[in-house]
Amino acid sequence: IGLVVSVDRFGDEWMGYILRISGGYDLQGFCMMQGVLTNTWVRLLFADGMPNYKMRRAGVRKRKSVRGRIVDSQLSVLDLVSMKKGDAEIPGLTDNTQPRRLGPCG
Repeated sequence: IGLVVSVDRFGDEWMGYILRISGGYDLQGFCMMQGVLTNTWVRLLFADGMPNYKMRRAGVRKRKSVRGRIVDSQLSVLDLVSMKKGDAEIPGLTDNTQPRRLGPCG
């Protein structure tokens, strides 16, 4: 997570694009978590204010399984953020702009 990669090898339409890995899920549905330096599952004790956990009652902690931040072949979803736009437009991805659904009014 957080690694910036060049995606020129995906094809000619991806030339010049630079993407940042922002997360993902493995084949069983466990989410990747920043700061866990492994490519397997880890059971962490979550408390209030930690990512991937919503506290239901005051003072309650919960042990949850998360996946480490290292990318390997066991991932089913990889979340990417475009850092730099390339030369050509990619149909359905960069050729149109979507209005912000939640933003300042006016």
